[in-house]
Amino acid sequence: MADLGASPFTISATAAYTIPLGVYSLQVACRGGGAGGSVGGSAVTRGGGGGGGGAYSKRAAIRVIPGKSYTFTVGAAVASATTGNPTTMTGEDAVTCTAAPGTTASGRTGGPGGTVAASAGDVGAMFAGGPGGTAANSNNTGGGGGGEGGRSDATGGSGAANTSGTGGAGGTGGDGGDGGKGGDYADPAGTAGGPGVAPGGGGGGAGGNNNVGGTGAAGSILVTYTTNVTRSVGGGAASPGLMGF
Repeated sequence: MADLGASPFTISATAAYTIPLGVYSLQVACRGGGAGGSVGGSAVTRGGGGGGGGAYSKRAAIRVIPGKSYTFTVGAAVASATTGNPTTMTGEDAVTCTAAPGTTASGRTGGPGGTVAASAGDVGAMFAGGPGGTAANSNNTGGGGGGEGGRSDATGGSGAANTSGTGGAGGTGGDGGDGGKGGDYADPAGTAGGPGVAPGGGGGGAGGNNNVGGTGAAGSILVTYTTNVTRSVGGGAASPGLMGF
């Protein structure tokens, strides 16, 4: 079991960390996992919808105890046509930071992004993931783009719809992970949807039903803290002070 790393510390996979001495509070910013893009509709030449991006949520202060271990659960990446995983961390007093995952597409219809309602954080510091793009209801179509992960200041960008046989672009424009591009379709074959980008980007939809959607990206947790340990100054007497890590 490792000590929590130097602040700011990004956690990209689920793990338990021990809180350093002198640290009593963490600022925690969570991003939920993105969803995988879908295969297409019932016809083999119809594209699939893009997966939704994971939500963003932040707690400015979660109380912790120095020397105690806490589990930081990061929503893992997922395969095609699979809903994402939530990202969460719980401190003392049952205070939780949770970012909801994106939802996979239903056939050609793009999946919703992770919602604020399903997340937990400070009021005004939670933002939904972008929705996946929807593929056209016709033959020989590309897939919809995946939704961008929730931004730290706004809802993630929406995945675009396909343009005929060309897959839609993934949602982008902010600090959330970009959505994957929808797969293209050119008779008689198509391409798989592009993968979402971490943290929290949704996968692009398949170009034609014979292919697969792109993978949904993993979420993340950004931890920031200070410590009030006693430290030595120039080899002389020890003095207390704030030390950022």
